[in-house]
Amino acid sequence: MTEFETIYERAVFKFKDYSFLSTPETIKEKILLHYLLSAIADFQHKCVNVDLTDYDIENERFNIDLSNEIIEILALGVAYYWLQSKLLDIKLFKNKMLPKDWTTYSPGNLLNSMTALLQEIGLEYRGKMNTYSFTYGDVSSLKV
Repeated sequence: MTEFETIYERAVFKFKDYSFLSTPETIKEKILLHYLLSAIADFQHKCVNVDLTDYDIENERFNIDLSNEIIEILALGVAYYWLQSKLLDIKLFKNKMLPKDWTTYSPGNLLNSMTALLQEIGLEYRGKMNTYSFTYGDVSSLKV
């Protein structure tokens, strides 16, 4: 069985948000669980050899052993959704500021950098899911 904590640890290492690390454990785990469920929803149909819906939320674990490759993809998905939430916060912040306050000397550059980073992580995340499905998928059932 693979504990959700295994995936969380790898994901948090990817985004290294020190303010998030100081969040109380129960809140942090609740947030990470929602990001993990989103990553599972993304990957469950491409992960052909493993049933990613075979998990126990109450005990916070998968009922199966996940490979290191699957753990890495899910952790990347958690990091992707964490970054996406941060980007949405920045966009909401921008909407509340006057245009004169949103200059090249302000958090506008941060918004552009985070958007680029989200796109980069999204490409890597989707690429890893596709590579996994191509590597382990069964093409013999496909029709011409």
